[in-house]
Amino acid sequence: MTTEQNRVRALLDQVAACRSTDATAARKLALEARVHARASGLVLDEAEALYQLASIAHQHQQADDAFALASEAVDLAASGQPNLTHAWSLHLIGVVHYQASNFASALESCLGAIQVYRATGDDINEGKILHTIAAIYQSMGDYDRAITTYESALAINEPLSRKDLDAMVMGNLARIRGRRGEYLPAVSLGRKAVELAREHAPHLVGGLLADLAEAYVGLADHASAALCFAEARADWEYRTADGGELTPTEQLGVMVSEGRVALRSGQVDDAIASLAAALDLADRTDMRETELEIHDHLATAYKQVGRFTEALEHRERHFALHREIFTDAADLRLRTLQVAHDNQIARNRAEITRLQTSELVASFAADHADADAYHLEAFERLASLAEFRGGNTTKHTAGVGDLAAEIAHAIGEAPDWAERLRLAARLHDIGKVAIADTVLLKPGPLDIDEFNEVKQHTVLGKRLLSGVSTDLFELAAEAAWTHHEWWDGTGYPNALSGNDIPLSGRIVAIADVYDSLATRRIYKREWSLQEAIRFVASGSGAQFDPRLVDAFVSVMRARNPDLAADSGT
Repeated sequence: MTTEQNRVRALLDQVAACRSTDATAARKLALEARVHARASGLVLDEAEALYQLASIAHQHQQADDAFALASEAVDLAASGQPNLTHAWSLHLIGVVHYQASNFASALESCLGAIQVYRATGDDINEGKILHTIAAIYQSMGDYDRAITTYESALAINEPLSRKDLDAMVMGNLARIRGRRGEYLPAVSLGRKAVELAREHAPHLVGGLLADLAEAYVGLADHASAALCFAEARADWEYRTADGGELTPTEQLGVMVSEGRVALRSGQVDDAIASLAAALDLADRTDMRETELEIHDHLATAYKQVGRFTEALEHRERHFALHREIFTDAADLRLRTLQVAHDNQIARNRAEITRLQTSELVASFAADHADADAYHLEAFERLASLAEFRGGNTTKHTAGVGDLAAEIAHAIGEAPDWAERLRLAARLHDIGKVAIADTVLLKPGPLDIDEFNEVKQHTVLGKRLLSGVSTDLFELAAEAAWTHHEWWDGTGYPNALSGNDIPLSGRIVAIADVYDSLATRRIYKREWSLQEAIRFVASGSGAQFDPRLVDAFVSVMRARNPDLAADSGT
């Protein structure tokens, strides 16, 4: 190794040594390592410095910076042979997506991470990545795959003596078994997890005992459940007396579990007392996901004892907090998507510079010269992702764009505007990339809260597309925002009516509904052309602009002359 390589390596080793104890010093060292690595052309060392910076940012809940830095690390690390920096950077990107409830992207990144990690020949931490993948499956409700992946993590860890990770994996397996009503295996796994955690991961003991207590309640063994809770609190006292600290997560896990158990056992007053104390702690420590669950349990408890005013209050607070959490999560998903988009644009511009220096600019400029071309391809990929995540294909986006353009031509709009609408309409559902997978991929009917979440895709689409100030993207943002408004004013998100709805939104509304009906989906059959046309026609004056419905019918007759006599219009 050269002197400069040794210097960079020493800086990176210092970062790893102090990252968890002195983040400020670690960040300074990582920045210094990056500067020297770049100056010396040490690409993999620069990638490692970027990963360390990303990890520090994530540790301090700076998700945007973590995602951007990890993405840059991936770009550099992917240029060489499979390496650990590439694997861990992909894993971190997956974790950021997971925490934003963007489970499809989280799974994609983590599966990529495990593939790269295995190619490096390292094996000590494979179980850690598998644990993350299993947790993603668990959050998606795919318990069978979660169990299989957790068990794979255990098998891989067995010869490596990773007892701390084993305790965590067994605890999660026990929790899944308990949620599925498989209480005997839940108790067996829970006991093993507690035994391992006492020696190798003391911070997990309280939560594992709480889960074990709930499994005992499932077996109607209330005495053992009470003993578990008593042991959990005794563990708290022992650790604090020994100078240790309890995190809010540890305390809340036990307190909320005590409340759930008391509620299931019919001890409603005890449940209310435990949950109220937990709510106070969750509120003081900004543990909003736990606070959301507590409001739900308290609403149920107060309803059971006939205290309906308090039950309603907690139900309303549950709803308001759910909207707040969803909005923040959607903001994070949009920001991560925007970072990915910006990175793609940066790569495109770098490629342009390379082509210019290679005297190939003339052929490239023909396809990529204007600002719209820079952005349209990236946004169309996001729109395609929204369709794939919803179980559809990209044919829907193209179909809506083509039909919207034909309707615009049919009513005499300027040809350049109609053709611009053809491209803009393809992005009408792009906001769905920011909708949680648990909602977007739900196989059954949506409840009210979930439907309200889906309706936000119009607002999110506008916000995402408004970041590009060109005529095309202004039109796309307008159509994305308003294509679910109804002519009679009963649509969303703003209950606009009549000509107050922009023309783009009124046209795309018809094209979207027709193409959705006439296309086979996972959850429905393909409607016949006649059925789909009749449905759109039946919405004239209510859901759709009557003039545009007439134009739509004329377009469909022109497309399908044999349908003219049987179109029902």
